[in-house]
Amino acid sequence: MHASILFFLAVPSFLAHGIPLHHKSAALSAPGFTSIQSGAYFVEFHGEPASPECDYEHEQFYQEVKDAGIDLHTRNTFKRLFNGVAIDLPNMRNLEKLGSMATVRRTWPMQVRTRSAAIPSANVSPNLMYAHQHTGVSKVHSELGLTGQGIKVGVIDTGVDYMHPDLGACWKTPGCPFQYGYDFVGDGYDSGTMPHPVPDPDPRDTCDGHGTHVTGIIAAHGSRFSGVAPNVTLGIYRIFGCPGNGAGQSADDVILKAMEAAHADRMDVINMSFGGGSGWSEDPLSVAASRLVRDGIVMVASAGNDGSNGLYTSGSPGLGAGVINVASFENWMITSLKIDIFGKNGNYSIVHSSPGNSKIRFMFDTPTQVVAPVDSAGSINGCAPYTGRYDNQILLVKRGNCTFVDKAARAQDAGAVGIVVYNNEPDLMSPTSVSPNVTIPLVVIKPDDGQSILSELNFGPVMLTATNGTVSTNNPAGGQISGFSSWGPDPELHQSPAVGAPGGHIFSTFPLDLGGYTSLSGTSMASPYVAGMAALILQARSKNASVDEVRRLLLESAHPKPAANSTIPMSPLRQGSGLADIWDSLSLMATIDPPQLSLNYTENRASFGDPAVFGLDNAKRSQQRDSADEAVRKLTLFNHSPSSFMTCTMTNLAASSVSSFLSNGSFAAVPRSWPEANSTGTVAADTQPHAFVDSPELPIRVPPGASQVVEVRIKAPSGLSAEDKWLFGGYLRFNLLWDDQAGTAQTLHVPYTGFVGDYTKLDVLSAPEEGLPFVSLKGSPDALEDNAHVTIDGDHKLALHYRLEHPTRVVKLRLVDDANATVGYLPYGYLEYIGRNYQSVRGRYSNSTINGTLYSDADLTRPFDTQPGAYRVRIDALRPLRDPSDPEGYQIWHSPRFIVDSVSPPKDSASSTEDAESVDDVVRNGEAM
Repeated sequence: MHASILFFLAVPSFLAHGIPLHHKSAALSAPGFTSIQSGAYFVEFHGEPASPECDYEHEQFYQEVKDAGIDLHTRNTFKRLFNGVAIDLPNMRNLEKLGSMATVRRTWPMQVRTRSAAIPSANVSPNLMYAHQHTGVSKVHSELGLTGQGIKVGVIDTGVDYMHPDLGACWKTPGCPFQYGYDFVGDGYDSGTMPHPVPDPDPRDTCDGHGTHVTGIIAAHGSRFSGVAPNVTLGIYRIFGCPGNGAGQSADDVILKAMEAAHADRMDVINMSFGGGSGWSEDPLSVAASRLVRDGIVMVASAGNDGSNGLYTSGSPGLGAGVINVASFENWMITSLKIDIFGKNGNYSIVHSSPGNSKIRFMFDTPTQVVAPVDSAGSINGCAPYTGRYDNQILLVKRGNCTFVDKAARAQDAGAVGIVVYNNEPDLMSPTSVSPNVTIPLVVIKPDDGQSILSELNFGPVMLTATNGTVSTNNPAGGQISGFSSWGPDPELHQSPAVGAPGGHIFSTFPLDLGGYTSLSGTSMASPYVAGMAALILQARSKNASVDEVRRLLLESAHPKPAANSTIPMSPLRQGSGLADIWDSLSLMATIDPPQLSLNYTENRASFGDPAVFGLDNAKRSQQRDSADEAVRKLTLFNHSPSSFMTCTMTNLAASSVSSFLSNGSFAAVPRSWPEANSTGTVAADTQPHAFVDSPELPIRVPPGASQVVEVRIKAPSGLSAEDKWLFGGYLRFNLLWDDQAGTAQTLHVPYTGFVGDYTKLDVLSAPEEGLPFVSLKGSPDALEDNAHVTIDGDHKLALHYRLEHPTRVVKLRLVDDANATVGYLPYGYLEYIGRNYQSVRGRYSNSTINGTLYSDADLTRPFDTQPGAYRVRIDALRPLRDPSDPEGYQIWHSPRFIVDSVSPPKDSASSTEDAESVDDVVRNGEAM
């Protein structure tokens, strides 16, 4: 296969000036999608943020609103990172008037972020010593004495319990680490159920804990627990209310207000452990984060916890230009809370998970009897009521067939004081048993331990105690990528994540009211780890390091890791540059620019032209020179030694190629890889990428304090079929040697990725064999037959069901007539910057209700009633990297023809996203993040 590789710069230049989201309505939330707060909008003005014209434009806008007689409520005003306002607009039809005002550049709906809890895990020993030993943190603390002193780190999260003794037990007193912060929401806030925040100067969190856990990873400094940078100065910006108020959501204007506050407080580093879903770099928060980077603040964000859903699951705001979005690696040692078992054949200890409800601890100081009765269905699953009483006893049940809440409720009804669930899979997992009706503790144990207790019960009574003691075990997955960690790339083929850090099984601080400590897993935990590393770099450089330099030091010193049972590095789309190591970061005597290479795709379309390189200036364009089957990239090597020459050679580390499609063409959530996992055969050379330095004189020598540009040729794997839609990648390994007395040698890595085939031809909608899209009677799973007759009224509606296998910039949902002419847009019929649906039970597809109301405009501001007649539903989904104004750039689907005999449209249109619930036990696998 002969191919050409086009260079695609990580972020188009226009993103520095505006957020390209217009006021089209987006679908309600599904995994991969973003929720919209009804009636709330951003309004952006023309002037640059923080410019002299801001004040004038704000005054002029309100004068124009008054003159037009528009009723609106101002939610928030922005001038630092964004020039505009957030508003509530009671009458949606006034949106068109706002958009036409002289001061208004654009408007768009208010997005909201859902706070889903980080993943509880087996309770790790209350310190980070095991992780610190593998990431250079312990060595930096002990040998360099760096602790983050003098560096300001902002944490935008759920607040913090600043009275925790390991966090200082203080607030804004002299010498206290907490000197900045604000509560932007109040305890009762939720953007869905209580959409109007009640701000407060005090960001203390005693009800959630996520932000307290994140803060401890950065800055805990107790006698038995140390964060990565324990002496930083902290700013705490609370954006989520307490759990239990609703869906746990925060609107983007609240988050943007917190970002502006952190900017005003001149934070050096900001951590944002939330986001997720299939994101875009054009997302408003991604763009705001990019502006913070532009203003010299190191931005660190979690990549997301959607790894089980495959590629394109990295979330915003981590996709912003220059933001360091972080993948999660597993911790190396698990020292878990234990249960002591006492039986006729002896005594022994087993480990258990964190409790299903963090507010109800699994604590039994005195021996308590364990029993394993069958329920009324004759099962030990505990899903049916029990016929006997088990007062003051602990029930042992098997996982499966019903939720943890159901199991706990049945045990509680039978008089039990606790419940132990033995897993039906090899390892521990973390349950969720939060319910106002459940007041007894629930934990999960390993299946082998459950069988051991069952066997012991055959010989006589079994007792247990649980007294907060611990037992240590090695984590067999230590140092490997966490299964939940999200994949890249972003929809425009930019690399994601940037780098990885420990995030699996991390024990950290927790609100005192919730137990003081707990173990959580998630990229939420990996992100603050890297934020702490950034603070150590800034302290070491006395703040004389640019944002770009901090990023290069962290990324280029990282260590690419292979997958389990493999010697081939994982794709950069899984781990970024690899596992971060702060000792190596601070030891670097050289850096390379850029630290990542995104190569776009291998088959160019003549009609694509400049969009592949939009936003590039002439200097950037000159850095790409591609031939038939390879890409040429220019990199600049910087020798930071003031006195020694640097000699450089380069080798190529080919990484695994990955695809979301199986060999038969069907879509798969878990990406397949090449070479195949556990393969022992020889890998054909043409199925892997190759790279070499294009220079007549090797090795390269760089004088002291100088730099040199080198050209690197990267050849795509021609032996991989374009039909299989492979994403290839690898690492340029720069081997550096200095002629100093010590003979210093160092290794740097620069990851690269690209797509085999024509990325612009990818289908966005699911394949027909998946059974989607289809139109049905609302509530029915059966597709309408061709020429079906239907009635639309208050009790009878139609529903369009569709599934996006790939993110798309534009989706149009319309009714068309027999001539394929547009009759009108459906409710929520014009969507922009949409993530893909996931294969999980929740959010497998999206829908729009056909209820008799259509819209004549793509802005969905001019509704009209559907008339009886013959129609089809038409979906237009823009293919990747295509121009929205080009009709040839869309994948198009038509439904079968149907005849509407009569219509009684509702007063208000409706749309929803299908959210099927799992009937099995639910594991929390999202994050706040």
